[in-house]
Amino acid sequence: MSISPIDLQHMLARLSQNKIRQPAGLVEQIVITPADLREKKLHDRILAECTARGWIALHGSMAQPTARTIGEPDFVILADSGRTFLVECKRTKGGKVRPEQAALLAWANKLGHKATVCRSFEEFLKFVEGE
Repeated sequence: MSISPIDLQHMLARLSQNKIRQPAGLVEQIVITPADLREKKLHDRILAECTARGWIALHGSMAQPTARTIGEPDFVILADSGRTFLVECKRTKGGKVRPEQAALLAWANKLGHKATVCRSFEEFLKFVEGE
């Protein structure tokens, strides 16, 4: 999947006007589903693996949408030998990648970075080990 610079700019402009994104500080009742727990377990395993390898894992909160860049992946991992991995985690079934997430991952790949969506810990290991 690829996206042109103009398409990316247009998409980001549309997203900045998205009324679905909640303003900072808005408190909502959070409902945790079994699928959320599966994704949290995947996040926890990835964090533990990064720690064991001595990597730096920049990780956002799962409780709310990121307050940083729209479409930013769950993990930006600074690994050994100057490698950087961008990883978006989704639960095994039913976890859909939002268009802004797909666009950011595609753009990062186009720029030569390693970016992907992982639905299991095994997928994550294959990705970082280059298989």
